[in-house]
Amino acid sequence: MESKLEHLIEKIKSDGIEEAKKSAAEIINTAKKEADGIIKKSKTDGEQLIADAGKEADKLKANAESALKQASRDTVLVTKEKLLKLFSAAFKKELGQALSPEFVKELIMKIVDSWGKDKNLEVLVSDKDLKHLQEIVFSKGRKELQDTVTIKVDRGISKGFRVGLKDDDVYYDFTEESIAEFLGEFLNPGIREILDKA
Repeated sequence: MESKLEHLIEKIKSDGIEEAKKSAAEIINTAKKEADGIIKKSKTDGEQLIADAGKEADKLKANAESALKQASRDTVLVTKEKLLKLFSAAFKKELGQALSPEFVKELIMKIVDSWGKDKNLEVLVSDKDLKHLQEIVFSKGRKELQDTVTIKVDRGISKGFRVGLKDDDVYYDFTEESIAEFLGEFLNPGIREILDKA
């Protein structure tokens, strides 16, 4: 009986070990499968992260290039506008110097001769040019003009003059501003075309 008991104990041990080996093998297989799944998922997730990072980097690069192009276009446009303003300011300055009282006097005399000495003219000038213009227009040989030509101040004029018939609301504008604006309409497109080609 003892041998049967030993044999039974041996069988239980053997079955238990066998069962434990099977359980261990299953646990190991399951763990390997889970580990393989985790590794595979980690690899897939890593590849996806790299792909997403690459797309994001491409997007950032495209946005940066677009922003640089826009900034470049804006800089060119601002520079063109500043150059046009600079040309206009220089042109206006030269025009202001050209509209000296002596030159204005010559223009007024030509208008008087052209319109006829019997017309009563009103000439509007700047405050700073009034006295000098009155002196040179009504000089020795032209004193008779005081009866037909009136020279008055218009505070809106810095250089040049406006002229019209007395008691009439229509004036011909020969001021620095109006001449610059008139000539600027012809000059600015040409300057702009040169700047566009550059």
